[in-house]
Amino acid sequence: MYDLPRIQELHVTPTYAVLIPQRNPSIFGKTERQLKNEENLKKEKLTGVMSEKASKRLKNAVNWLVASAKNKTVYSKTAKKHFFFKINFVTLTLPTTDHDISDHFFKSKLLHAFINTCRNSHDLKNYVWKVETQANGNIHAHFTTDTFIHHQDLRKIWNRILTKNGILQKYTAKHSAMTLDDYINDNNPRNKKDIETLTKRFKNGCAENWTNPNTTDVHSVKSVTDIAAYLCKYMTKNDSDRRKIKGRIWGCSYNLSEKNKLVIEIKDAQDQMYLEPLFNPEIFYKVIEQVNNTTRLTYRAGEIFFYKMSDWGILIKGKLLEKYNEHRFNIRHNLNVSAPVFTPPDEPIQNKVFEFVTLTPAYAYTPKMF
Repeated sequence: MYDLPRIQELHVTPTYAVLIPQRNPSIFGKTERQLKNEENLKKEKLTGVMSEKASKRLKNAVNWLVASAKNKTVYSKTAKKHFFFKINFVTLTLPTTDHDISDHFFKSKLLHAFINTCRNSHDLKNYVWKVETQANGNIHAHFTTDTFIHHQDLRKIWNRILTKNGILQKYTAKHSAMTLDDYINDNNPRNKKDIETLTKRFKNGCAENWTNPNTTDVHSVKSVTDIAAYLCKYMTKNDSDRRKIKGRIWGCSYNLSEKNKLVIEIKDAQDQMYLEPLFNPEIFYKVIEQVNNTTRLTYRAGEIFFYKMSDWGILIKGKLLEKYNEHRFNIRHNLNVSAPVFTPPDEPIQNKVFEFVTLTPAYAYTPKMF
């Protein structure tokens, strides 16, 4: 009989944790299911629809972004007062549908340039992006980060990139030839207030020679009680009635990705102190069961614990809280020295599939309960 693994792995996220035995490749090798999944990944074609696994990864990225972000005090020269900032949520759009921009070009050239510019000029570190289409078929991007960038700076950066790539020229030419009445009629106002707003926009457009259109929108999330839940719901939605994006539809910085997981090895009785807070009666607990494809027998493969982000420091304390805070600190300050060179948003990335190992009949896994 083989020596069976005694080391366990605790995979920790801001909203759930998974406890499984550490797989020993020399004993078990890769399961048939793992090999099949790896083969499917090689053949997989991106469909433009957010899959369940992709949605889970995106939610984890957003949750780590929110968990690691700190409240910052920012001074507004316009309002002449300070306000608190934690997370921003920006939408990047194209000013017109009269263009030949492909989904690939939008991501690999425009969005890539936007991220690189923010990294160089505003010290951008942690971010999550997702692209989708509007009702008119135009591609646009949602972008969230913990780095404060003034809304005027965001618009200047994005419009400068659009100008450099020849996208604003048609917009500028079209609107430069318009009268106020032409502009108002072109935008189909519904009431007097709309006409007043359009009149103001027309005057601003003329003053800027129609070179700085409103192509960016900064959403306020300060009034949302659960920022992470709000962002996750917004960014993981699928609009079935709209044109599907070709290629990748989302991405994030390395420190928020699956490549930078928080995994704790449980090797001895001292390490089991990490598990103590998770067996709190107030934390929902579920056994992970796996079915052997050959014997069809069900085995206990591990445990999963569900909690809220607000439970950290209240229900979850001790050594586990220390590890969690250390991981948040490293994300916040970009301290992962093994992070790879930045990859453009539309470059293919080899994703690993997380699988629970199917255990042999000789091994019955039972954790130490607290």
